[in-house]
Amino acid sequence: MLARPVRPDKGVGMTAVSQPTPDAFDPAAKEQQLAAESSSWDTSVVVDAVEGDIPIVDVASYFASGSRDDLDAAAATMQYALEEVGFYQLTGHGVTQVNDILEATRLFHALPLGVKQTILIDQPDATLGSVGYMPVGARKLPSRGKGNPNEAFLLKADRGVTFDDNEWLPEDVLPGFRSSVEAYATAMTGLALRLLPLYAVALDLAPDFFASAFEHPFSRLRMTHYPHAPEGDDLGDVGIPPHVDTTFMTLLLPDSPGLVIYSQLREEWIRVPVVTGALVVNAGELLRQWSNDRVLSTRHFANNTSAQSRYSVPFFFNATADHPMECLPSCCGPQNPAKYPTISYQQSQGVVQGE
Repeated sequence: MLARPVRPDKGVGMTAVSQPTPDAFDPAAKEQQLAAESSSWDTSVVVDAVEGDIPIVDVASYFASGSRDDLDAAAATMQYALEEVGFYQLTGHGVTQVNDILEATRLFHALPLGVKQTILIDQPDATLGSVGYMPVGARKLPSRGKGNPNEAFLLKADRGVTFDDNEWLPEDVLPGFRSSVEAYATAMTGLALRLLPLYAVALDLAPDFFASAFEHPFSRLRMTHYPHAPEGDDLGDVGIPPHVDTTFMTLLLPDSPGLVIYSQLREEWIRVPVVTGALVVNAGELLRQWSNDRVLSTRHFANNTSAQSRYSVPFFFNATADHPMECLPSCCGPQNPAKYPTISYQQSQGVVQGE
């Protein structure tokens, strides 16, 4: 077992979400609660991160050797990241498609608006919701009162949902786009599954503890463009407003700075630097509740303050949609009873992730 860092205020202050009773869950009420809370966060002061603010979890040695010693070493850093920060920079991950997916994102969003709108999200005859093109001005993902000053292409996978079920442009409109997107989504699913033993060991569980919960993982890929000067009526002031993710984990590939997180340790908003070759990873509400508040679900937002476009590709990863997430046995006991009901991702719908 790994030695756990001790923080007297653990689980307090980071998300400031009041605790639901362990025998009920109302997804609509939770969504309203998170929306109301996010609107109360003061984001007027943002400072640069300093060394050590965001841990670096290097998995190269563990992925190469598969040894328990290398697993424990990487998991020790991950444990600190999950319990004290809520975010970490992932290096040594071995995903080679990062340049391809960023280029595919740029090429897609450079297409004329009329072309992108042929695969507009949530069309009346769509067989799958929340996939396809979401234009500037949309008010969802996350839900908000003003329009999003960004646009995105969204893809998702689930048990019984394949790449074929998503919305795609004809191959001759953007040659190679679909193959690049599929290759990256496949690589990210594989990476997330390889990280599960680290999460388990970081939470004092057997390395294979999460395997059965992720036999058919639910995931969403979002290819986001933050224009330098977005055009639209009644747009919000922030690219993605302050929020917490609902995921087990989110793996983000940014092309430039723009992500800001709230540091519980420093008690201030900090800019997340772009580390060459790294993915930015964070936990969300589902893992926080699954771990009985042991893991932090950290508030964050994204913006584009540069004089050019910014592109960002988050991959949202969750357990099998109907898997019952009962409080992790290492995170509760007679002196620390479960605070939340057993719940599946499916039951939590109504709360959506954004960054």
